[in-house]
Amino acid sequence: MKLSDYAKHLLLSPHLKDKLTSPPKEWEEEREPIPIRIEKPIREDRLSFSDKKVKIPRLEHLNQTSARGLTLHHFANHELMAIELFAWAILAFPDAPIHVKYGFIKTIEEEQSHLRLYLKRMSDFGIGFGDIPLNYIFWKQIPRLHSLEEFTAVLSISFEGANLDYSQVYAKAFHHFGDFETAEIMMRIFEDEIKHVKRGMRVFQNGIPEGKSDWEYYLSLIQFPFTPRRAKGYYFIPETRRMAGMSESFIECLGNYTDEYTSRVNHRILERFSLDESVWKKSTFKTL
Repeated sequence: MKLSDYAKHLLLSPHLKDKLTSPPKEWEEEREPIPIRIEKPIREDRLSFSDKKVKIPRLEHLNQTSARGLTLHHFANHELMAIELFAWAILAFPDAPIHVKYGFIKTIEEEQSHLRLYLKRMSDFGIGFGDIPLNYIFWKQIPRLHSLEEFTAVLSISFEGANLDYSQVYAKAFHHFGDFETAEIMMRIFEDEIKHVKRGMRVFQNGIPEGKSDWEYYLSLIQFPFTPRRAKGYYFIPETRRMAGMSESFIECLGNYTDEYTSRVNHRILERFSLDESVWKKSTFKTL
């Protein structure tokens, strides 16, 4: 199978089981690949895009089974979009170095494993995928992504970068309520997301023009209304970005960035869930 054929399979098959098909171990050579920009993936009706806004449950409500399931539903939606969009990038940027495309395939495979974990745990909580409307926030960025570097700035550095914060926050929140199984899932996601952001950072860093800082270059790759706010959670954990290979100056600029949409952190909530800048790892659970 060719890389492009596999990418088309993930994007154009409507069935979830097909989008979870693992990539083959060997690939046929591509000959004269042509850029293909698919506007939206084909999905079964249950998983179709919706403009209806559904808020993720608040952290303090994660003591409720339904809130846990709905929270994981939000995360599962992000994983499905990531699977599709890395497949989209393989088709949209056929001239990307082969090692970059293989990196996308590895990311797809890991995102598929994340989605399976979420689906199983959601089922434990009585929630099926598609029980609530699915937004398409990642897909809305497609018209602005004209280069491989723009793609990695938005998908890897921003959306996946923000998930470094969210996976830490939710691991600690689930653990607080005694849901150790879901907390461990979040730690698995966190450790894989570090690898995903690293892959994107390598592409990004290779493109930085002489005389321009990495932060300046990042800003040049994103377009308003998309802002650096999307590159961090509502609680920013700088150490996670160091683990992903970001420079100290970039981390400082990201940490200091605010705009009119920046949400204020509820310090009472931070204290209740022991949220701080410490980074949990899988080994952390053995000492708690």
